[in-house]
Amino acid sequence: MSAGMQFPAEAVRQHADAVSEAAENMALTRSAVHEVTMDHRVYGEICQFLPGLLSPLFGGAVDVLNGAVDCLSETALKLRATAVEIEAADVDSARRLTEVDRGFELPL
Repeated sequence: MSAGMQFPAEAVRQHADAVSEAAENMALTRSAVHEVTMDHRVYGEICQFLPGLLSPLFGGAVDVLNGAVDCLSETALKLRATAVEIEAADVDSARRLTEVDRGFELPL
């Protein structure tokens, strides 16, 4: 007979909290990007071409941060929903098994 299977709902919730925290930290990082700018003069006379090369790179990095924040937030929500749904399914299955057990008598 099988010992059963346990879904670690609390561990999944804790993981969802950690993922949410990572999303919040990345959102904070993303907001800092908008506060920090470099004047084109910092590159000096010889490297005046660098802002034109680096600006698209920095823009791409912001896009990646935006995507990461969105994905992490969505993942945390789905982890929490999964824990709730599996626990509800487990409770429902236990209820149905109990009902079957009460109403089913074997002739001996």
